[in-house]
Amino acid sequence: MSKKLEMEKSKHFYMRITGDYALWADPATKGGGERISYQVPTAQAIQGICDAVYFKPTIRNVVDAIKVVNPVRFHSMGYRALYGDLSAGLNYVTVLENVEYLVQYHFEWNLYRQDLSRDRIMKKHETITERSLRKGGRRDVFLGAREFLGYVEQITEQEYLTEKTFYYGSDFDLGNIFHSFIYSNDETEPLKSLFTHTIMRDGIIQIKPQEECEITNILSSYTIKAHKGVVSVDEELKEYGEGGESI
Repeated sequence: MSKKLEMEKSKHFYMRITGDYALWADPATKGGGERISYQVPTAQAIQGICDAVYFKPTIRNVVDAIKVVNPVRFHSMGYRALYGDLSAGLNYVTVLENVEYLVQYHFEWNLYRQDLSRDRIMKKHETITERSLRKGGRRDVFLGAREFLGYVEQITEQEYLTEKTFYYGSDFDLGNIFHSFIYSNDETEPLKSLFTHTIMRDGIIQIKPQEECEITNILSSYTIKAHKGVVSVDEELKEYGEGGESI
């Protein structure tokens, strides 16, 4: 695999995320009766929002930095959750209210999908990402949970740099918080969760790459699902050309 491909990445994109409520759940509270939000969003959660804006298996969205604009305010509430058997239960959560974040991110090539190498056209995916940002994303945006909708809008680099934050001039040590998951392509490898020591300076959290996270947990109860019968893009295109299906 060439070093050029490993190092190639897109230009930076900038977006504003807002919402009435957000639940960036602390994993330590998920097993009990009440979920409690972290003070700030995790890298994994923001990556999910980037994917809701635009995602293809050819690319991998990477979050660079998160700017926390509004003060952190907690709010406890109960809501009725609908379960798979259509029964409902009352859940209690402690969420953040009136949230606003500015995000800087980029994308890199997904080097595990060699069958998509012909789709590695940087300008094409940059253009689609910008178009999707202008439209507020391609899919619904959830702020940590489906019950809490968020809104996305494109901003410029200048807006990102000059936007005032409530925490300008202050440093906050947020301790060790969840960073992201490592999903292996090998079904014999377990799912891993990463935690990292996180500091917010002047309202900005610089997101570390996964290899710099200090704590790795192996989630032995989870297994990687192997995708069977996956057809490459070239093979599928060939089938279309042979009249197997009409386009």
